[in-house]
Amino acid sequence: MESVLLTARVVWEEDRYVASVDALALAVAGSSLEQAQDELVIAMRSWIETQDTLGQLEECLAEAGYAGVGEETELHLEFVE
Repeated sequence: MESVLLTARVVWEEDRYVASVDALALAVAGSSLEQAQDELVIAMRSWIETQDTLGQLEECLAEAGYAGVGEETELHLEFVE
C-alpha cells in the first residue's frame, strides 16, 4: 500500500498556537501546542472526508503536489519544527 506524508507545522502567533499543513490551505489554532496539533488532526480528517465525499480528494492533493494518490493510499500527517 502506498503512503503519502503531509507536513504540518505549529507556530506561536498572536497569543495562540497555529497549526497548518504546508501544502494545503488548512490551519487551526489552539491555546497549547498539543491542542493545536489535536485540532489539526481533527480538521484534516474532516477535510479528507469532505473532499472524498465530493469526489475531489485526488484532484485537491494533486494540485497540492501529491499526484497519484488513489483510494488505497494512506495519508500520514507529520509535525515538524
